[in-house]
Amino acid sequence: MKKVAALAAMMLVPLLLAIPTALAAPTTAAVGDFGGCLAAQQQGDLLLMVDQSGSLQGSDPDAARVSAANFLLEQLNTFGGSAGVELNVAIAGFSDDFTVHAPWTRLDKGSLPALQDEVEKFRTRNDGIDTDYWNALDGARRTLAERDGHSEANRCQAVAWFSDGKLDFTVRDAEKPYAQGVSLGSDQGVQQVVAAARESICRPAGIADQLRSSGIVTFAVGLAAGTAQPSDFDLMRSIATGGDGACGKATSSSPGDFYLAQNIDDLLFAFDAFSTPGQAPIEGETGVCVASVCEEAQHRFVLDDSISSVTVLGSADAEGLIPTLIAPSGAQLALDRAGAPTTATLDGAQVAYRWMSPRSVSFTMTKSDDSAQWQGMWSLVFVDPDGSSPLARSKTNIHISGNLFPAWLGMDTSAVHSGEKTSAIRLGIVDADRNAIDPSDLLGSAALSVSLTDAGNVEHPLVDRIAKERIGDPVELDFSDVPPGAATLRLTLDVTTADARSAAGEVIAPGTALTPQFVDVPLTVSPPIGYPIVPATVDFGTVEGAGQFAASIPITGPGCVWFDGATPVAFDSVPDGVGDVGVSAGSAPSAANCLEIGEGQQASLPVDLSVPAAGNGSLNGSIPLMMSPPGEPDRALPINVAFTAELQKPLNSGRFWLVFVLVLLFSIAVPPLLLYGVKWWTARIPAKTLKAMRVGVTIEGGQVLRDGAEFGIRESDLSQLVRGLNKPARSLDVEGVELRTRIGLSPFGPGYVVAQQSGLVAASGADPSVDRRTGGARLPLAIHNNWVVLHDPDGPANLATVLLLVGADATDDSNRRLVADLVRKVPGRVADLRAAHPGATPSAAPPSAPPSSDPFGAPAPTFGAAPSWDTAPTFGGAAQSGAGAPARSSAADPFDPFRPPGS
Repeated sequence: MKKVAALAAMMLVPLLLAIPTALAAPTTAAVGDFGGCLAAQQQGDLLLMVDQSGSLQGSDPDAARVSAANFLLEQLNTFGGSAGVELNVAIAGFSDDFTVHAPWTRLDKGSLPALQDEVEKFRTRNDGIDTDYWNALDGARRTLAERDGHSEANRCQAVAWFSDGKLDFTVRDAEKPYAQGVSLGSDQGVQQVVAAARESICRPAGIADQLRSSGIVTFAVGLAAGTAQPSDFDLMRSIATGGDGACGKATSSSPGDFYLAQNIDDLLFAFDAFSTPGQAPIEGETGVCVASVCEEAQHRFVLDDSISSVTVLGSADAEGLIPTLIAPSGAQLALDRAGAPTTATLDGAQVAYRWMSPRSVSFTMTKSDDSAQWQGMWSLVFVDPDGSSPLARSKTNIHISGNLFPAWLGMDTSAVHSGEKTSAIRLGIVDADRNAIDPSDLLGSAALSVSLTDAGNVEHPLVDRIAKERIGDPVELDFSDVPPGAATLRLTLDVTTADARSAAGEVIAPGTALTPQFVDVPLTVSPPIGYPIVPATVDFGTVEGAGQFAASIPITGPGCVWFDGATPVAFDSVPDGVGDVGVSAGSAPSAANCLEIGEGQQASLPVDLSVPAAGNGSLNGSIPLMMSPPGEPDRALPINVAFTAELQKPLNSGRFWLVFVLVLLFSIAVPPLLLYGVKWWTARIPAKTLKAMRVGVTIEGGQVLRDGAEFGIRESDLSQLVRGLNKPARSLDVEGVELRTRIGLSPFGPGYVVAQQSGLVAASGADPSVDRRTGGARLPLAIHNNWVVLHDPDGPANLATVLLLVGADATDDSNRRLVADLVRKVPGRVADLRAAHPGATPSAAPPSAPPSSDPFGAPAPTFGAAPSWDTAPTFGGAAQSGAGAPARSSAADPFDPFRPPGS
């Protein structure tokens, strides 16, 4: 599972208050899950999504949301640096639509200013006409899904969602895609659209469930100011938390957290609550002291020398109070109000503080080499200097950084089987760099626990609170009652700082119990020995339109695997309007007709996805399978394989032909050259990361062999990135093969790419595979996840070279499909190339060839060159002549604007 985990790297310790109102956030909160994921994966994504509706002009005239969001970015940056977590951030806004304002950027000291500058622009982004939750959530889902496609599985992802109002729309003549046929032209129409949006979001398997089943954690912040009431955020709360069952399928654990704010100070505390993922601060509340520091209103916490820093957010519900920090020695530091961040020292400790609002202050306290008084009891108190607010209340969020994590040492080499105990393993504690530390070095106490949550969401306690003195001793983990399949192993570290003592050694205050630190490790529990090995997931990739779509599940023997027809396929999320989606494995429908694999052998179980109608969104669920040892169906065990697919609607053909007719009529009056110019301008290779590999192959008996074995992609392959795709490109040099865009004869339809190398003939896996005019291989503009075969027609008939073009978003399944397509088509492509070029080798035009007067696809046209921003593009040029120019006959090859491009 890919929970957007919020890190346990920073041991954020809440303030240990002397009063009973010091409460910690529940350790099962979503921010803890997000932290546990980040602690394990050490990287993740956070989408900051901010409301831009016009109501903000009244509810937040001072743009408190901007100050709070930038405070969040500062805290996250500090957290990532100290916890060893690479956090990537994107910034988006929503109102009647959804817009990404800042693309995915790694958050660090260098990028923080630019990201904060982008957030500052939301001060004037407050004129939107709707508060469209549907567009916001679907946009967030798409943005995170695109990001997840560029990375490994189990990626930690979250969205921080701010809004100042309920789901609502402005009356106007317009429609929404999820309420087609319903006009917003009346109050009644607005209510119908609101109902349609709510239904699409909250129905079982709707958009809320699409986010949850994709492992995306939602942190929602509602600003109940201006005309907004707390009840206006009931839907937002249900979408985020799912706990009340009012939106989406009921969940046993919270898929997100919700925070209600009514002013700038509430907003700061709301954003601060998830600014250190995995270590939610303990929230303390008490009164204030009148005239001078007192005992009864102190927020107390105890530090020892293993703690390096503390961050505190404090606030009072009255202005004019003076927050005062008190050291173990009794020395005091008044955090006087200042317009800019201020630095001071207290008993050698460095204190940097800043007033966030007239009532709230944030400070970070760092131990220095000469902090002799660091260890002991500290406290913060708010003092009312003139007694004007004696009944005021104060509250704090305190984060103490320890940067310690629980770990299973040597886990990568340990096998885990259902129904068995592990061999002796070692648990330990590691620092932010994941280096093991000696538990005895901790000055306070510590305990380490282990539990596992299986695919059915059942928790299995494995180890309960191993004391500090025994951490590192060999232990066994009992998986006797754990079913095979995907699971999450949770390691929990509880640390308490050393007690504060007097000079005589007497305990004057107990140590502070840090918030438990989680590390959530994705784990596949293998079946018992003798059963086949089945992967935890299968990915159908991006599915366009309706129809049947195939994928395969790789199985390692020995044993038998078949589809469990008695158990229905579980669908966790299904996009709107796609009908009754089905998943099946027809080639292995029963134990008698199972997929049988021998010892040490591998095979693939084909699975088919049936989509009755086209739709947009995430399709997630699980496929029920059965497996057994060879010849022993009576010992069959069930196992669920999670599946995912990203559904997309194809081009609307009716709309396309309407546009086509309109353009055709328009072209009668407008010179066709303008249409060609538009087509040329759009004919560019997309700016997406591309990896390439060129390798020689042999064709024998209809098979494609690499080094004498069946062709395949190896782990060391595809290590080189193709240069030149930092922006859309018209030409590339990839492993010695020239790729150049073409527009074809017709002014309509998309352009394409031709791949050529001098002295060789080429074809691709696309259809058509060869460009008739140039003789090169023809590819779509989106060349990613395609292949080209090159052949010397004067050389041996069974030798060729293949060029793989693989996008960074490729998965193992998509690579397998790419290889399967290559292996199936290459023998025929080479035979066709050889037949079309018997002993004659065409040459690709060299890059330095003069410009061509043929703007319709001849080699080296002006259209293929990079555009000049100093002069207008030249549609024409000197005519090409000689052997390199393809022969054309106006009689045999007349211009036909309705001919498909390149034919």
